Amino acid sequence: MTTIKQDKEAIIAIVREMAESMTGAQSTRHWAPDVLWFDIPPFASRGIAPARKLFDDTFANFESCKVDILELDAKVNGDMGIVCTVQSTDIVLKNGATKHVMARQTDCFERRQNGWELIHQHASVPSGGEWDGTITTA
Repeated sequence: MTTIKQDKEAIIAIVREMAESMTGAQSTRHWAPDVLWFDIPPFASRGIAPARKLFDDTFANFESCKVDILELDAKVNGDMGIVCTVQSTDIVLKNGATKHVMARQTDCFERRQNGWELIHQHASVPSGGEWDGTITTA
């Protein structure tokens, strides 16, 4: 029997692994077959194959991609876990152009027979101007 702390560490490790990925296969390694995924481009997929293709097509244009997780909050309740992050990403394209993206991401996990699997992910970029990643608290 694992503890809540061990479960949180496990799902946080999966999120960090996904943030370091540069392939569709690595990005989706912990995804459930029935995952529902909404990404920053206007794209949604049910299942791994369409997401994997989009990742591979996107990463094919990158020379490098460095993700820094600025904020992270994880919660576990029984067989369900959620990791919310604020991510700052610096991208260098193969043509030499650079991009910076600030994104919010929510990763929802369910403990299944093979361990923790991602069942839903939603990533978004704030609209309406620059955002520094600050989270307002009461």
